[in-house]
Amino acid sequence: MHPCTRVLCTLVIIAATHSVAAQAAPAAAPQQSERDELRARLDRLQQQIEVLAREAAELKSRLDGTPATAEAPLTDDLLNIEPVPAAVAETAAPPAPEQTPVAAATADDELPAEVVSNPTPATGNVFNPDISVIGEFFGHAGTDNPFDPRDTFALEEAEIAFQAFVDPYARAKFFVAVGPEGAEVEEGFAEFITLPYDLTAKAGKLKASFGKANTWHTHVRPWVDQPLVIKNFFGDEGLADHGISATKIIPNRFLYMEATGEVFSGHAEDVFDARQQNDLFYNGHLKFFKDLTESTNLEVGTSYALGTVAAEDGIDSGNGHSRFAGLDVSYRWKPLQTATRKGFIARMELMRNERADQRDSAFGFYTSLDYQFAQRWLTGLRIDRADRPLDPASTDRALSLSLTFRPSEFSQLRAQIRRSRYAHELTATELLLQLQFAIGAHGAHTF
Repeated sequence: MHPCTRVLCTLVIIAATHSVAAQAAPAAAPQQSERDELRARLDRLQQQIEVLAREAAELKSRLDGTPATAEAPLTDDLLNIEPVPAAVAETAAPPAPEQTPVAAATADDELPAEVVSNPTPATGNVFNPDISVIGEFFGHAGTDNPFDPRDTFALEEAEIAFQAFVDPYARAKFFVAVGPEGAEVEEGFAEFITLPYDLTAKAGKLKASFGKANTWHTHVRPWVDQPLVIKNFFGDEGLADHGISATKIIPNRFLYMEATGEVFSGHAEDVFDARQQNDLFYNGHLKFFKDLTESTNLEVGTSYALGTVAAEDGIDSGNGHSRFAGLDVSYRWKPLQTATRKGFIARMELMRNERADQRDSAFGFYTSLDYQFAQRWLTGLRIDRADRPLDPASTDRALSLSLTFRPSEFSQLRAQIRRSRYAHELTATELLLQLQFAIGAHGAHTF
């Protein structure tokens, strides 16, 4: 038996003995001989508990890699045991457990054979990160769309996630997207959660905290596809790069405020292009959140990104800057009485892009309404409009209707009808299908 389990069993036995004794009503006080016998039994139990406590401390020191500290001896005050009749004590007391001496532990000692051969679930997984795989199977029917080409059926992406605490000060998260073109680290960073002044920070490859839709992974989106404004401005994968991010919660008595500042290497495909080492790109986001009632809340965010303008089709367009400004608004309604069956979310996100090599600025937005009308059913509507940054005079528009069925939190089926008009070049009517399924432990995403 594991030493810690033996300690717990002994304490339970003592508690049971005390409870039985308290409920018994002896006709007369126990004799002095009975008191002496009971005291001797309690002394032996106390000695055994002390031995087991030392064994548990030594095992813990081996796991932690720190020297074991001597525990204070257990006293009668700590045990808090009243004398009970010997007859009751003899009935309740089990045979004394076999003692197993443990040698003094050092930092180089291996885990005890008992722990290695019979690990508990926690011990067996203590050195492994949480691992999950989320599959995205897509279907497509309707107009062939050269602006968003899709196969009739395809397992377009499988996201493999690894998440774990590095130490008490940081945790690490890796999200690897595996698709027909190979594997790519979608995000991979260390997050420091115990910095001074209530700061948190990330370092690695990150999705920039610009708006809402840009920060979502594929399985988090409430639609099959990306909104046109994200696709036109940042590409299919959104705005992401290698860099550092710091977040600060600004305390006040009115609402929740969160400020985020980020610095990236400046290599964001088709968005920013660093020509020199100091051509970084910077991003800032300020979020406000307020509970309006017990069932509704409102979130408003502002974003700004600045970097060196990317080349057009491989042609160097100079060292000018490209600026992005954004505003995102989310309104949520979730009644407490029917939270599992009813809900409503309205979203709107607006963006503007100014490039040094373009005379006009590009503008885009999406507006969406998503309504949960049953425990496993949701429906949604989205309106898109977005200029093309390299040709602001060309504007794409789209209207989408979606229906989602969620058998459980590990799977979902979604159908989306989309009608798109691409700058007077093409009008496409398409049916997009999505099957999403997940295995393993996947941590919650940011609300």
